Amino acid sequence: MRDFFQLRSQRHQKKMMKYMRYVLNDHFVLVCLFLVGGLAFYYSNLLKQLPPDFPWSLPIVGLVWWLILPFGKLATLAEPADMTFLLPKEKEMGPYLSRSLVHSISFPFAVELLICGALMPLVVLANHSSFVTFFFYVALLWLLKFAHLRLQRLACYQETLALTHRLMFVWFAVSLMTIFVSLYLTAWLGLILALCVALFFYWQTNEQSRLLDWSKMIDRENARLHRIYQFINLFTDVPEVEAKVRRRKYLDGFLANIAFKQENTYLYLFARGALRGAEYGGLFFRLLVVGGVLLVSLNDFRFIVGVSLLFIYLIGFQMIPLYSQFDYISAVQLYPVARKFKKAALQKVLTLLLVATAIIFSLCSLIHLAIIESFVLLVVLLIEIGLFSWFYLPARIKKMED
Repeated sequence: MRDFFQLRSQRHQKKMMKYMRYVLNDHFVLVCLFLVGGLAFYYSNLLKQLPPDFPWSLPIVGLVWWLILPFGKLATLAEPADMTFLLPKEKEMGPYLSRSLVHSISFPFAVELLICGALMPLVVLANHSSFVTFFFYVALLWLLKFAHLRLQRLACYQETLALTHRLMFVWFAVSLMTIFVSLYLTAWLGLILALCVALFFYWQTNEQSRLLDWSKMIDRENARLHRIYQFINLFTDVPEVEAKVRRRKYLDGFLANIAFKQENTYLYLFARGALRGAEYGGLFFRLLVVGGVLLVSLNDFRFIVGVSLLFIYLIGFQMIPLYSQFDYISAVQLYPVARKFKKAALQKVLTLLLVATAIIFSLCSLIHLAIIESFVLLVVLLIEIGLFSWFYLPARIKKMED
């Protein structure tokens, strides 16, 4: 069964790598690098300004470490057909789940390593300890996470719901206590406690000849994969995620001004497609919210302008495939609408969406910027929108039609 899980893991990783080509595109990587660099710059300046006796250093570090511990679910890679075809192998599923636990460890361990390293300067500032204790803290978090994954493994079996809830409550409590003991007393004492916690939960979560709850295990895995596919769906179409069309009557006022005439055929379709919550509408609203939240958290004019420019371009770029969204409809192909109206309709829709985004970004910047600086930001964004709509977009459309 270990080899069987390995085959499934390779197939799953191959599928994820196919999607990663679209997720880790140049634009997303550029945004991430820009944001990480900006956050690192602000964080380093903040550390220089903090007094040596800052009392909130350890509570902040402890709470952040505790809150990231639940991050990362057990990846069983179970499929609906397993309920039928793997049922004869149920007694051999223990090694399969053990292999899935090992497979699930790497990503949360990497996240804990990065966050622990990022917050280590605050610990050194408060405790005046050596950076060598970093390895004690990382090992502590890894042991606690191992105990959490063992609990998720136990939840795959029947008649374990009440036991899992009790043990989960205990795990949250002892994890919080262990982290703060390591921060306020000594790191090695916290590591010993974490080792005891891991051994305790390893013993308590022994399946002891229990029967698997196939339905629950498959539902948990489907929910985990759905969250991953929802994120990937921000960048490309994912067949596993079905687009949901919402009525959104409160937006009908924006569409009422579209006159019912021949040259507005595509304008009507593109406007509906952008606002009714399908993949493009959801993509626009999510990027708008993320960009607005980032702008609220920044207070430097240069960074605000850079982030705004990047998000305006990213929103416009991700909305360009809307141009061919309705090509599959036979009525669109048969109805005599000139191509120039289709191009003009997309230009108008994207321009209106991007102008609305620029206004919202400018309003968000007012939290930290003066009125004149927010006005300058709006002017810069409008210039970018003009260049995008009247130069870049026609070139992209021409390339799509060739």
